[in-house]
Amino acid sequence: MSTRLIFGSLACGAVLLTGVPACSEKPADKPQTSNAGNSDKANGGTSTGTAPADLLKIGVEQGQAGDLEAAKTTFERLLDADANNKFAWFNLGFIAQSRNQADEAISNYDKALAADANYKPALYNKAIALEGKAPTTSIDIYRKVVSIDNKSSTAYLRLGMLLSQSGDDAAARDAFNAAIRLDKGLASGVPEKYRPTPKASSSTRAGR
Repeated sequence: MSTRLIFGSLACGAVLLTGVPACSEKPADKPQTSNAGNSDKANGGTSTGTAPADLLKIGVEQGQAGDLEAAKTTFERLLDADANNKFAWFNLGFIAQSRNQADEAISNYDKALAADANYKPALYNKAIALEGKAPTTSIDIYRKVVSIDNKSSTAYLRLGMLLSQSGDDAAARDAFNAAIRLDKGLASGVPEKYRPTPKASSSTRAGR
């Protein structure tokens, strides 16, 4: 099963690198860009006073362009201005995770979750990071993700994989069924023994 990470914190709170929406943040939770922090530049000064929302936008754009080092620096600047910014901590977690720095990633996700215990992107990526080293904890986190958003098809799929590995076939089947119900395209990622049995067509039943 491939590792599918969430990156970015604009609009609804996060965007998958594949372009699929990854969250359902309320409009009031959306970070808003502002020109207020650019007054220094307008007066001939530097951009060191850039507003947190602007730094967030810049960092996400840098990250999505592939310049993770520049994005990391920008998010660290954001945290200098707003130490509890969950989006900055989350994105630093993503950058660390993309570099296989799992412990640092988890630490950053934990800081994002300290600011918002139900921040789904941080929960989801943390669960991925813990799948190999702490599968039971990862299972608990995926269960929290789907309790927050019962439309999280990939979380159900990954939960099913871990439950299957733990030997809980009944719970794994339920998770896989939920994943397929939400996204039929995920059926190919479900182990064959857990896939729903195709129903016989009406013509086949009539011929019996």
